[in-house]
Amino acid sequence: MPYSTYKPNAVRYRKRKFVINGNNGNSMIETSLVKRGWEPSDNDEIFTLKWTEIKSHINYDTFIEGKQMVNHIPSSGCITTKSGLLNSLKSYFGSLVSNEKDRSNGLSKFFPETYRLGDCRERERLLNAMGEKDLWICKPTNCNQGKGIFLIKGREGLLHYMEKRKRHRKSKCSSRIVQRYISNPLLINGRKFDIRVFLLIGSTRPFNVFFHTGYLRLTVNQYDVSSDDLTIHLTNQYVQKKNPDYSQSKDDTVWSMEQFQDYLVDEGHLERLGLSADWVFTTLHERMKTLSLTVFKSAQCSLTPKIGYFDLYGLDFMLDDQLNVWLIEVNTNPAMHTNCHVLQQLLPPLVDETLGIVTELFDKKVAGIPTFPIQSVSNFELIFSSAKDRPDALKIDYPLFMEIQTPRKQLINRGSELTPIQCPVLHKPIKQKSAPIHRKAHSDSVSSSGYNSKTSKVSSVDRPTVSQLKKEEVHQRPLKLALIEVTPCPKQDVL
Repeated sequence: MPYSTYKPNAVRYRKRKFVINGNNGNSMIETSLVKRGWEPSDNDEIFTLKWTEIKSHINYDTFIEGKQMVNHIPSSGCITTKSGLLNSLKSYFGSLVSNEKDRSNGLSKFFPETYRLGDCRERERLLNAMGEKDLWICKPTNCNQGKGIFLIKGREGLLHYMEKRKRHRKSKCSSRIVQRYISNPLLINGRKFDIRVFLLIGSTRPFNVFFHTGYLRLTVNQYDVSSDDLTIHLTNQYVQKKNPDYSQSKDDTVWSMEQFQDYLVDEGHLERLGLSADWVFTTLHERMKTLSLTVFKSAQCSLTPKIGYFDLYGLDFMLDDQLNVWLIEVNTNPAMHTNCHVLQQLLPPLVDETLGIVTELFDKKVAGIPTFPIQSVSNFELIFSSAKDRPDALKIDYPLFMEIQTPRKQLINRGSELTPIQCPVLHKPIKQKSAPIHRKAHSDSVSSSGYNSKTSKVSSVDRPTVSQLKKEEVHQRPLKLALIEVTPCPKQDVL
């Protein structure tokens, strides 16, 4: 049955209800669902779709797979927390290359140098990497909207912060990361900015992942690297609203990608670096799309696959003055406030398309209809699918901008033979039985080690100790068993 003619049965369709919790784009979400014939629910636990700001408002224990939909994947912290993103990327690149140096080189191409304060060895490496005048930024691992962020200037600044925590009996720093500050950002009329794009995991069984271009977020004040004012260094709207001049210039703090393209051409930045005039919509777009796919792949094996799970993430990128692209962080529950002209044009269609995609994928899976073609896709771009009937272009995997000479390790299949996916969380040695220990027997049927070939028993005279046997077993094992291999993901149901 084609999806265009599919409708849920009449009784079920009348009972399709939704719940919206929080205060982040509620009117857009409700308008889109009501337009599709949905009704608001009077009970938070009786729903077909639930959209909340935070995961704690979702009871995953009572979630009914195949009958309900929720907008947060329970294990998404592996990319939406600062330390989780760092761990996932390190594990992912560790599965692509064979040594620490190549892994660091791969990450350093797009992710600023980052350390976890809770790890003693990383803290030592951080202190060694810090110069006297280097600028670093310290962030809580599980906060958004710029909360708890501050700048650290050099090694002395970090030591002072750690001593201060110790005096106040807050010695644990496990919930913080320290990241090298990008001190040469590209500026727009002297102001700092970043780029917000969207990554939609429309379904997790099978996985269908989409990319959507976004917008620029600019500061109100001129950039000054030596300033301690966070409104100069942090570009998100929550921080910028604290600036007394924000209300007068809020429309100038959000730019469209078209405005950015025109600015780069007018200011001669593209010509200066020998880049094409459509660089924003070609090279930059593809680079951010590739990095977004890298983020998903680094976490795929950690994301719980259930029918009805979906999630919309906001990814933040920065450009330096050489137009290098840097991934800063991944945000759950991206801001959906339409307080600027650009956001009023961008976000309502984005939310409507998001709901169209996730409900279509959900209905098709429940009804047993093939996934493709996905009729609700308009401005989103499909960048990954594990569905059996996915387009041929998505069946070919390739190294993601890995300019590394080290041979890649064996990749693990997930979804099909042509889609190798790494499993960063499940790294462990594969247990195999060791080769038997053979000993040459004497003519009297008793070996020098006390083994009687007739009775198949070991005499107590020269019985080897447990530690000796273990050592012999290690020497008898094939060399390949000493390598760390990737444990395959559990088999995933696909359409």
